[in-house]
Amino acid sequence: MEISWMSIASSAKSIDDNLKNVVDEIEAQSSSLSVFAARQFRYSLRQTLVEVNIKEPRQFNVLEEFIIRAAIEFQPPPTEDELASILGLDSVFIKTTTATLRSLQTLSATSPIAVTPEGRSFYEKGSVPQPPYPVQLNAISDPLDNKITFQSESLNDTVSNLPDLADFINLDNLITDISSLPLEQIQTGIQDSGLALHLPEKGKIVADFKVVASTQKIWKKISIFVIFDAIEDKFSIQIRNGKQILESASNLLKLLYTEEKISLEALCKLSTETINLEREAILNQENTEIEATLEKIRPKTLKSTTKTSVEISSNPAKGESKTL
Repeated sequence: MEISWMSIASSAKSIDDNLKNVVDEIEAQSSSLSVFAARQFRYSLRQTLVEVNIKEPRQFNVLEEFIIRAAIEFQPPPTEDELASILGLDSVFIKTTTATLRSLQTLSATSPIAVTPEGRSFYEKGSVPQPPYPVQLNAISDPLDNKITFQSESLNDTVSNLPDLADFINLDNLITDISSLPLEQIQTGIQDSGLALHLPEKGKIVADFKVVASTQKIWKKISIFVIFDAIEDKFSIQIRNGKQILESASNLLKLLYTEEKISLEALCKLSTETINLEREAILNQENTEIEATLEKIRPKTLKSTTKTSVEISSNPAKGESKTL
């Protein structure tokens, strides 16, 4: 038999009107759950425009490959004019190409043409690094999610008159200064954000980065639910974005609550006395309904036990003698 515990009176709850449906869904999950508060807040993300420099290789073109191969295999190494004569090309084409290869540290600056050690390595791989090129990204620091994400598009700021979560929880120490991060953390953050800009296995890397604009404060809306579990006799805090549960943010608030760094009364917008009275009312209701259930079960159990005893008495064990 399912035991149904009474939820606290609606008048004692602090439920935002547009969250009532979500509250009903939460309490429908288990009869032991009561939502004491469901409120919407805003909190601030930090958006910083950064510029990353990308290095990646490209394949040699036919003329570049021929020049490098000739410099390696010809003895003595050829001059640019000699290569132009061999190929039947204007020496301008050869000199332009060798200038490009020298800028990429593939050929030495001397003449005749000589391949650098790096150039030999590039030739064996079939590719040559290009000059780095810049890409601008928005770095989004989320203090509740405790991570930094990167995206091409900037977030739009939403002006809201919702209460500021920072009035209840100190979030300043959770804000990350992007400019102070090591390059490795920027590279990892870009990979985790699903951007194909740092792919070391393909030779494409984020070589460096810099902040190019001042950090912006962007407001984000969330919903916080304070839930009481009558079975475990404890409160939990859940943060949602719409219907999506934000696990990292919820775990952070649970930790802060456990460490007594947040006020449950302030989050619930209820007095300590009201919270305690309603908690006691729920637990008393729980005990009453459990006792009522046991009272219904007890006569059936007693009747079953009596019947079993009678059957045993009327059926003596095999081999037992009867007195005449």
